[in-house]
Amino acid sequence: MKMDIENKEKLLSFHRSVRDHALVMPQAHMHDRHEMYFLEKGKIRYVVGNEIYILEPGDMIFVPKGELHKTTGENDGGVERLLFDFSDEAVGEECREYIEELKRDKLVRFPPEKVYKLQDIFRKMEHEKKHQSKGYVQLQCLYLREALILISRYRLKEDRTEASESYRIIQDAAKYISANFNTDLSLTFLAKKYAMSPGHFSKLFKSVTGAGLSEYINMARISAAEKLLLDAPVSVTAVATACGFNDSNYFAAVFKKLKGITPKKFAMMNRL
Repeated sequence: MKMDIENKEKLLSFHRSVRDHALVMPQAHMHDRHEMYFLEKGKIRYVVGNEIYILEPGDMIFVPKGELHKTTGENDGGVERLLFDFSDEAVGEECREYIEELKRDKLVRFPPEKVYKLQDIFRKMEHEKKHQSKGYVQLQCLYLREALILISRYRLKEDRTEASESYRIIQDAAKYISANFNTDLSLTFLAKKYAMSPGHFSKLFKSVTGAGLSEYINMARISAAEKLLLDAPVSVTAVATACGFNDSNYFAAVFKKLKGITPKKFAMMNRL
């Protein structure tokens, strides 16, 4: 019976959380399943890869499996959110196109009059989880597929948020870091590139992304390392060097901290 429950949980899990303040993740992390985060109350800053998003009530963010991400509070008010994480099997081949669409445009916003239709589906999923009647996991998966279709239908095509100049600068810096992970990314260099003092750039970067500069650089480098480890049988030392790490032992420690597994073991498990 325990094994059956564990197998079901591998398909899909659903969580509602109500907090009197926003949850600040101490560090970025990733999962081996996709994640959808639907905000019902409050305001949240979400970092996914090299993109920075601001979520308001009724917004949803999609985090593809294997993508580094981190959330941090945007204000001191309460936060209520729904969190789904699910495997490819829960979605099924027939709905794979909707996942690909969400990978391209991770932030989803809806016309206010359509939000309640999605919330109704979410309540049905929550009801099934609570009562666990016969076939509840299969029904939850059907509701998830319905939600994916409606998300694609209802999503607004334009972004209504006007990012401040500070956000645009740091967004550009985050993209630069991800594209140039194996180059000089010292605070001195980046501050000069964006015409700021090192202290101001460092403070602004942390304020916008919720992550310190070194932490974010490590996120970008580990993300690149993961792809290299999957692509070809190369040594850990070679991967470390290719991703901008001067010390392979430090690289292994950072990789394990973010991925929960050593780079060598990660490569062995994913090449089977």
